[in-house]
Amino acid sequence: MPSEDAGRQCALDAIEPQRASFRSALVVTSEQLRARLDAGAPTDALPGDRAAAQLGSFAAGRIDPQLFAELISDSEPEESDWLGPASQALETLESVSARGDDLFMVRVDSGEDLYAAVDGALAEAGRAFGAARVVELARTGRYVSTRHDSMLAAFPFRRWSRTERDKAPPLVVDVDGGDLIVGGLAGFLDAAVKIILLVRGDSPPAPLARLVTPGVLVMQAHEADELELVGKAAGPAIAALVPAEAGRFVHEPAEGGTRLEVGYLPETEPGRSLGQVSAFQQAEELRLLRALAAGEAAPVAAGVAPTVPSPATDGASPPSATGTPGQPVDVLAAWLLRQADLTDLNSAVDPADG
Repeated sequence: MPSEDAGRQCALDAIEPQRASFRSALVVTSEQLRARLDAGAPTDALPGDRAAAQLGSFAAGRIDPQLFAELISDSEPEESDWLGPASQALETLESVSARGDDLFMVRVDSGEDLYAAVDGALAEAGRAFGAARVVELARTGRYVSTRHDSMLAAFPFRRWSRTERDKAPPLVVDVDGGDLIVGGLAGFLDAAVKIILLVRGDSPPAPLARLVTPGVLVMQAHEADELELVGKAAGPAIAALVPAEAGRFVHEPAEGGTRLEVGYLPETEPGRSLGQVSAFQQAEELRLLRALAAGEAAPVAAGVAPTVPSPATDGASPPSATGTPGQPVDVLAAWLLRQADLTDLNSAVDPADG
Protein backbone atom coordinates (compact mmCIF):
# COMPACT_ATOMS: atom_id res chain seq x y z
CA MET A 1 0.00 0.00 0.00
CA PRO A 2 1.48 3.41 -0.96
CA SER A 3 2.16 6.27 1.45
CA GLU A 4 -0.73 8.55 2.39
CA ASP A 5 0.45 11.34 0.08
CA ALA A 6 1.05 9.00 -2.86
CA GLY A 7 -2.29 7.28 -2.35
CA ARG A 8 -4.09 10.61 -2.14
CA GLN A 9 -2.53 11.84 -5.38
CA CYS A 10 -3.38 8.59 -7.19
CA ALA A 11 -6.96 8.87 -5.95
CA LEU A 12 -7.23 12.46 -7.16
CA ASP A 13 -5.78 11.45 -10.53
CA ALA A 14 -8.32 8.63 -10.82
CA ILE A 15 -11.23 11.07 -10.55
CA GLU A 16 -9.65 13.89 -12.56
CA PRO A 17 -12.37 13.80 -15.28
CA GLN A 18 -15.06 14.40 -12.67
CA ARG A 19 -13.00 17.05 -10.86
CA ALA A 20 -12.33 18.89 -14.11
CA SER A 21 -15.99 18.76 -15.09
CA PHE A 22 -17.16 20.22 -11.77
CA ARG A 23 -14.48 22.94 -11.78
CA SER A 24 -15.39 23.87 -15.35
CA ALA A 25 -19.08 24.12 -14.48
CA LEU A 26 -18.23 26.45 -11.57
CA VAL A 27 -16.12 28.74 -13.75
CA VAL A 28 -18.60 28.92 -16.63
CA THR A 29 -21.57 29.53 -14.33
CA SER A 30 -19.70 32.25 -12.42
CA GLU A 31 -18.65 34.04 -15.61
CA GLN A 32 -22.14 33.93 -17.08
CA LEU A 33 -23.70 35.23 -13.88
CA ARG A 34 -21.12 38.00 -13.56
CA ALA A 35 -21.86 39.13 -17.13
CA ARG A 36 -25.58 39.26 -16.42
CA LEU A 37 -25.01 41.22 -13.24
CA ASP A 38 -22.78 43.71 -15.04
CA ALA A 39 -25.40 44.18 -17.74
CA GLY A 40 -28.22 44.68 -15.27
CA ALA A 41 -26.40 46.75 -12.65
CA PRO A 42 -27.87 50.24 -12.01
CA THR A 43 -25.90 53.28 -13.18
CA ASP A 44 -25.65 56.87 -11.95
CA ALA A 45 -27.15 58.21 -15.20
CA LEU A 46 -30.47 60.07 -14.96
CA PRO A 47 -33.56 58.41 -16.51
CA GLY A 48 -33.59 60.97 -19.33
CA ASP A 49 -29.95 60.39 -20.11
CA ARG A 50 -30.45 56.62 -20.18
CA ALA A 51 -33.46 57.05 -22.48
CA ALA A 52 -31.47 59.32 -24.82
CA ALA A 53 -28.71 56.71 -25.03
CA GLN A 54 -31.23 53.97 -25.76
CA LEU A 55 -33.07 56.01 -28.43
CA GLY A 56 -29.87 56.93 -30.24
CA SER A 57 -29.05 59.78 -32.62
CA PHE A 58 -32.14 59.24 -34.78
CA ALA A 59 -34.39 60.56 -31.98
CA ALA A 60 -32.22 63.58 -31.21
CA GLY A 61 -34.29 66.76 -31.70
CA ARG A 62 -37.44 64.72 -32.40
CA ILE A 63 -38.23 63.01 -29.09
CA ASP A 64 -37.88 64.50 -25.61
CA PRO A 65 -35.89 61.80 -23.75
CA GLN A 66 -37.09 63.02 -20.32
CA LEU A 67 -40.76 62.73 -21.29
CA PHE A 68 -40.08 59.37 -22.94
CA ALA A 69 -38.47 58.10 -19.72
CA GLU A 70 -41.46 59.28 -17.66
CA LEU A 71 -43.92 57.60 -20.02
CA ILE A 72 -42.27 54.18 -19.88
CA SER A 73 -41.15 54.22 -16.24
CA ASP A 74 -44.47 52.93 -14.88
CA SER A 75 -44.83 50.22 -17.52
CA GLU A 76 -41.35 48.72 -17.23
CA PRO A 77 -41.05 45.74 -14.86
CA GLU A 78 -38.73 46.12 -11.88
CA GLU A 79 -35.64 44.13 -12.87
CA SER A 80 -33.32 45.19 -10.07
CA ASP A 81 -34.99 42.93 -7.47
CA TRP A 82 -32.95 39.93 -8.58
CA LEU A 83 -29.60 41.72 -8.43
CA GLY A 84 -29.12 41.36 -4.65
CA PRO A 85 -29.77 37.59 -4.44
CA ALA A 86 -27.80 37.02 -7.66
CA SER A 87 -24.82 38.92 -6.23
CA GLN A 88 -24.91 36.71 -3.13
CA ALA A 89 -25.12 33.64 -5.37
CA LEU A 90 -22.05 34.80 -7.32
CA GLU A 91 -20.11 35.25 -4.07
CA THR A 92 -21.09 31.70 -3.10
CA LEU A 93 -19.95 30.27 -6.44
CA GLU A 94 -16.62 32.07 -6.17
CA SER A 95 -16.19 30.86 -2.58
CA VAL A 96 -16.77 27.24 -3.58
CA SER A 97 -14.44 27.56 -6.58
CA ALA A 98 -11.69 29.13 -4.45
CA ARG A 99 -11.36 25.94 -2.41
CA GLY A 100 -9.57 24.24 -5.30
CA ASP A 101 -8.73 20.57 -4.70
CA ASP A 102 -9.73 20.88 -1.03
CA LEU A 103 -13.30 20.74 -2.30
CA PHE A 104 -12.74 17.13 -3.31
CA MET A 105 -10.86 15.94 -0.20
CA VAL A 106 -12.17 15.05 3.25
CA ARG A 107 -10.25 13.96 6.33
CA VAL A 108 -12.16 12.08 9.00
CA ASP A 109 -10.41 12.48 12.34
CA SER A 110 -10.01 9.34 14.45
CA GLY A 111 -13.25 8.39 16.14
CA GLU A 112 -15.38 10.75 14.04
CA ASP A 113 -18.43 9.84 11.96
CA LEU A 114 -17.64 8.86 8.36
CA TYR A 115 -21.21 9.46 7.17
CA ALA A 116 -21.36 12.93 8.72
CA ALA A 117 -18.03 13.89 7.14
CA VAL A 118 -19.15 12.85 3.65
CA ASP A 119 -22.56 14.46 4.10
CA GLY A 120 -20.92 17.72 5.19
CA ALA A 121 -18.46 17.73 2.30
CA LEU A 122 -21.22 17.21 -0.27
CA ALA A 123 -23.36 19.90 1.38
CA GLU A 124 -20.44 22.34 1.09
CA ALA A 125 -19.93 21.58 -2.61
CA GLY A 126 -23.70 21.61 -3.06
CA ARG A 127 -23.73 25.33 -2.27
CA ALA A 128 -22.92 25.77 -5.97
CA PHE A 129 -26.21 24.08 -6.87
CA GLY A 130 -27.99 26.14 -4.23
CA ALA A 131 -26.56 29.33 -5.75
CA ALA A 132 -27.85 28.38 -9.20
CA ARG A 133 -31.29 27.75 -7.74
CA VAL A 134 -31.31 31.10 -5.94
CA VAL A 135 -30.52 32.91 -9.20
CA GLU A 136 -33.36 31.15 -11.00
CA LEU A 137 -35.81 31.85 -8.16
CA ALA A 138 -34.83 35.52 -8.10
CA ARG A 139 -35.01 35.84 -11.87
CA THR A 140 -38.55 34.45 -11.94
CA GLY A 141 -39.78 36.44 -8.94
CA ARG A 142 -40.11 33.47 -6.58
CA TYR A 143 -37.15 34.21 -4.30
CA VAL A 144 -37.91 34.58 -0.58
CA SER A 145 -34.90 35.38 1.57
CA THR A 146 -36.08 33.56 4.69
CA ARG A 147 -36.78 30.38 2.71
CA HIS A 148 -33.94 30.27 0.21
CA ASP A 149 -30.83 31.91 1.67
CA SER A 150 -30.00 28.70 3.55
CA MET A 151 -29.12 27.08 0.21
CA LEU A 152 -26.12 29.41 -0.02
CA ALA A 153 -24.80 28.28 3.38
CA ALA A 154 -25.19 24.52 2.83
CA PHE A 155 -27.13 22.46 0.33
CA PRO A 156 -27.25 18.78 1.42
CA PHE A 157 -27.18 15.86 -0.97
CA ARG A 158 -30.69 14.74 -0.04
CA ARG A 159 -32.06 17.91 -1.69
CA TRP A 160 -30.13 17.55 -4.96
CA SER A 161 -32.06 16.86 -8.14
CA ARG A 162 -31.21 14.02 -10.51
CA THR A 163 -29.42 16.49 -12.80
CA GLU A 164 -27.37 17.82 -9.90
CA ARG A 165 -26.46 14.29 -8.81
CA ASP A 166 -25.29 13.59 -12.35
CA LYS A 167 -22.87 16.51 -11.93
CA ALA A 168 -21.80 15.59 -8.39
CA PRO A 169 -18.24 16.42 -7.34
CA PRO A 170 -16.15 13.32 -6.51
CA LEU A 171 -14.67 12.84 -3.04
CA VAL A 172 -11.43 11.38 -1.68
CA VAL A 173 -11.85 10.54 2.00
CA ASP A 174 -9.02 9.82 4.47
CA VAL A 175 -10.38 7.65 7.29
CA ASP A 176 -9.13 5.29 10.00
CA GLY A 177 -9.91 1.63 9.44
CA GLY A 178 -11.62 1.60 12.81
CA ASP A 179 -14.12 4.21 11.59
CA LEU A 180 -15.23 2.31 8.46
CA ILE A 181 -18.92 2.22 9.27
CA VAL A 182 -19.95 2.38 5.63
CA GLY A 183 -23.62 1.38 5.59
CA GLY A 184 -24.83 4.98 5.59
CA LEU A 185 -22.79 5.76 2.48
CA ALA A 186 -25.24 3.72 0.38
CA GLY A 187 -27.54 6.75 0.38
CA PHE A 188 -24.95 8.73 -1.59
CA LEU A 189 -24.37 6.08 -4.27
CA ASP A 190 -26.65 7.49 -6.92
CA ALA A 191 -26.33 8.89 -10.45
CA ALA A 192 -22.64 9.72 -11.03
CA VAL A 193 -21.34 10.02 -7.46
CA LYS A 194 -17.73 8.81 -7.01
CA ILE A 195 -16.18 8.20 -3.56
CA ILE A 196 -12.70 6.87 -2.78
CA LEU A 197 -11.81 5.90 0.79
CA LEU A 198 -8.13 5.95 1.77
CA VAL A 199 -7.86 3.73 4.83
CA ARG A 200 -5.36 4.66 7.51
CA GLY A 201 -3.87 1.85 9.62
CA ASP A 202 -5.51 -1.55 10.01
CA SER A 203 -8.77 -2.22 8.20
CA PRO A 204 -11.70 -4.57 8.62
CA PRO A 205 -11.36 -7.38 6.07
CA ALA A 206 -14.37 -6.60 3.85
CA PRO A 207 -16.09 -3.34 4.86
CA LEU A 208 -17.38 -2.47 1.37
CA ALA A 209 -19.09 -5.84 0.85
CA ARG A 210 -22.17 -4.28 2.48
CA LEU A 211 -22.47 -1.82 -0.42
CA VAL A 212 -22.58 -4.35 -3.27
CA THR A 213 -25.66 -3.76 -5.41
CA PRO A 214 -26.17 -4.51 -9.12
CA GLY A 215 -25.72 -0.99 -10.50
CA VAL A 216 -22.80 0.26 -8.40
CA LEU A 217 -19.08 -0.27 -8.89
CA VAL A 218 -17.69 -1.36 -5.50
CA MET A 219 -14.06 -2.26 -4.97
CA GLN A 220 -11.37 -2.80 -2.37
CA ALA A 221 -7.86 -2.34 -3.73
CA HIS A 222 -4.34 -2.92 -2.45
CA GLU A 223 -2.60 -0.79 -5.08
CA ALA A 224 -3.44 2.82 -5.84
CA ASP A 225 -3.31 2.41 -9.61
CA GLU A 226 -6.33 0.09 -9.39
CA LEU A 227 -8.44 3.10 -8.42
CA GLU A 228 -8.58 4.32 -12.01
CA LEU A 229 -11.67 2.12 -12.46
CA VAL A 230 -13.61 4.58 -10.33
CA GLY A 231 -13.10 7.46 -12.73
CA LYS A 232 -14.04 5.25 -15.69
CA ALA A 233 -17.33 4.05 -14.18
CA ALA A 234 -20.43 5.33 -15.96
CA GLY A 235 -22.56 5.24 -12.82
CA PRO A 236 -22.01 5.55 -9.07
CA ALA A 237 -18.80 4.07 -7.69
CA ILE A 238 -17.10 3.62 -4.34
CA ALA A 239 -13.64 2.21 -3.65
CA ALA A 240 -11.39 1.71 -0.65
CA LEU A 241 -7.60 1.53 -0.70
CA VAL A 242 -6.96 -1.01 2.05
CA PRO A 243 -3.88 -2.77 3.46
CA ALA A 244 -2.81 -6.11 2.00
CA GLU A 245 -4.30 -8.03 4.94
CA ALA A 246 -7.83 -6.96 3.95
CA GLY A 247 -9.88 -8.48 1.16
CA ARG A 248 -9.37 -7.36 -2.41
CA PHE A 249 -12.27 -7.43 -4.90
CA VAL A 250 -14.00 -5.56 -7.71
CA HIS A 251 -17.74 -5.66 -8.28
CA GLU A 252 -18.99 -3.83 -11.35
CA PRO A 253 -22.08 -3.68 -13.52
CA ALA A 254 -21.72 -5.67 -16.73
CA GLU A 255 -23.86 -6.19 -19.77
CA GLY A 256 -26.55 -8.69 -18.91
CA GLY A 257 -25.71 -8.82 -15.19
CA THR A 258 -22.88 -8.04 -12.82
CA ARG A 259 -19.27 -9.07 -12.52
CA LEU A 260 -17.28 -9.88 -9.40
CA GLU A 261 -13.54 -10.49 -9.34
CA VAL A 262 -12.08 -11.46 -5.99
CA GLY A 263 -8.34 -11.12 -5.74
CA TYR A 264 -7.88 -12.06 -2.08
CA LEU A 265 -10.08 -13.45 0.68
CA PRO A 266 -8.69 -13.49 4.25
CA GLU A 267 -8.97 -16.91 5.87
CA THR A 268 -8.75 -15.79 9.50
CA GLU A 269 -11.93 -14.73 11.27
CA PRO A 270 -11.69 -11.31 12.97
CA GLY A 271 -11.07 -11.84 16.66
CA ARG A 272 -11.25 -8.32 18.11
CA SER A 273 -12.96 -5.00 17.62
CA LEU A 274 -11.26 -2.41 15.47
CA GLY A 275 -12.22 1.06 16.62
CA GLN A 276 -15.95 1.48 16.09
CA VAL A 277 -16.25 -1.81 14.18
CA SER A 278 -16.93 -4.85 16.35
CA ALA A 279 -15.51 -8.31 15.67
CA PHE A 280 -19.03 -9.51 14.86
CA GLN A 281 -19.55 -6.77 12.27
CA GLN A 282 -16.20 -7.53 10.65
CA ALA A 283 -17.00 -11.24 10.54
CA GLU A 284 -20.39 -10.63 8.95
CA GLU A 285 -18.85 -8.51 6.21
CA LEU A 286 -16.24 -11.16 5.52
CA ARG A 287 -18.88 -13.91 5.38
CA LEU A 288 -20.89 -11.82 2.95
CA LEU A 289 -17.89 -11.39 0.66
CA ARG A 290 -17.21 -15.13 0.85
CA ALA A 291 -20.84 -15.86 -0.07
CA LEU A 292 -20.66 -13.50 -3.02
CA ALA A 293 -17.38 -15.06 -4.15
CA ALA A 294 -18.78 -18.58 -3.89
CA GLY A 295 -21.84 -17.59 -5.91
CA GLU A 296 -19.55 -16.35 -8.66
CA ALA A 297 -18.46 -19.91 -9.46
CA ALA A 298 -20.90 -19.60 -12.38
CA PRO A 299 -20.74 -16.83 -15.01
CA VAL A 300 -22.85 -13.78 -14.18
CA ALA A 301 -23.04 -12.29 -17.65
CA ALA A 302 -22.96 -13.68 -21.15
CA GLY A 303 -19.40 -14.48 -22.08
CA VAL A 304 -17.98 -13.25 -18.78
CA ALA A 305 -16.37 -15.72 -16.43
CA PRO A 306 -15.68 -14.30 -12.96
CA THR A 307 -12.30 -14.65 -11.33
CA VAL A 308 -12.14 -16.30 -7.92
CA PRO A 309 -8.78 -16.77 -6.19
CA SER A 310 -7.44 -20.30 -5.86
CA PRO A 311 -5.44 -21.59 -2.88
CA ALA A 312 -2.42 -21.94 -5.16
CA THR A 313 -2.30 -18.20 -5.92
CA ASP A 314 -3.18 -16.46 -2.68
CA GLY A 315 -3.71 -19.09 -0.02
CA ALA A 316 -7.35 -18.12 0.53
CA SER A 317 -9.82 -20.80 -0.48
CA PRO A 318 -13.40 -19.54 -0.65
CA PRO A 319 -15.98 -21.74 1.04
CA SER A 320 -18.47 -23.76 -0.94
CA ALA A 321 -21.65 -21.98 -1.89
CA THR A 322 -24.84 -22.91 -0.08
CA GLY A 323 -27.66 -23.34 -2.55
CA THR A 324 -27.58 -22.73 -6.27
CA PRO A 325 -24.84 -20.42 -7.54
CA GLY A 326 -26.14 -17.27 -9.15
CA GLN A 327 -25.54 -13.58 -9.56
CA PRO A 328 -24.26 -11.59 -6.57
CA VAL A 329 -27.64 -10.06 -5.81
CA ASP A 330 -29.23 -13.55 -5.69
CA VAL A 331 -26.51 -14.85 -3.40
CA LEU A 332 -26.92 -11.79 -1.19
CA ALA A 333 -30.67 -12.35 -0.88
CA ALA A 334 -30.17 -16.01 0.02
CA TRP A 335 -27.51 -15.11 2.57
CA LEU A 336 -29.77 -12.53 4.24
CA LEU A 337 -32.63 -15.02 4.44
CA ARG A 338 -30.35 -17.55 6.10
CA GLN A 339 -29.50 -14.99 8.78
CA ALA A 340 -33.15 -14.28 9.56
CA ASP A 341 -35.07 -16.22 12.24
CA LEU A 342 -38.44 -16.98 10.68
CA THR A 343 -39.59 -19.62 13.19
CA ASP A 344 -42.24 -17.33 14.71
CA LEU A 345 -43.54 -16.04 11.39
CA ASN A 346 -46.73 -18.13 11.29
CA SER A 347 -47.75 -17.23 14.83
CA ALA A 348 -47.34 -13.55 14.04
CA VAL A 349 -49.80 -13.59 11.12
CA ASP A 350 -53.29 -12.30 11.85
CA PRO A 351 -55.88 -14.94 10.74
CA ALA A 352 -57.98 -12.12 9.31
CA ASP A 353 -55.21 -11.43 6.81
CA GLY A 354 -55.47 -14.93 5.43
